[in-house]
Amino acid sequence: MTIQPIGNASVALYITPADLAEYGYTPAGLTLAQALVLTRAACADAGIVLEGTVEIEAYPECCGVLIFARVRPGGDQWFTFDDLEALLSAALALRPAAPDAALWWWEGRYWLSLPAGAERAAAVCCEFGALASPDPLRRARLEECGSSIFSHNALSALCYHFLRLHL
Repeated sequence: MTIQPIGNASVALYITPADLAEYGYTPAGLTLAQALVLTRAACADAGIVLEGTVEIEAYPECCGVLIFARVRPGGDQWFTFDDLEALLSAALALRPAAPDAALWWWEGRYWLSLPAGAERAAAVCCEFGALASPDPLRRARLEECGSSIFSHNALSALCYHFLRLHL
């Protein structure tokens, strides 16, 4: 098996017919469930952590199987913003359908939490801030050490308080 990370949330995996035979599979008979098992095993062997929901696409051919796997994080997505201007630009770009979000200040940066499933908002936030690496203890750390600015509806509140826009 050959595995290649694609960004921080996807991998491409090539499995030869010989690799499949070791598991008792053939390219033509490989199911998506079996492909998922092989993908998780290959990632574990390569030290790649798959946390969250894994979506796969498998392309079986006589020469083997090409699998693309994408991980959707299981919890909130976190973004950091170095300054208020970048954060306000993101909030403005997400008008009028801004998702529920929480906002903290910690270590000289703004930390914005978006709920799982807010892909459009996450894409916009990536334009103005930085996606933080997954950390299951981040919320607890921010609640203990950071300063909560808005516990919910942060993007709408930013537009209201700083830009005088009602969402």
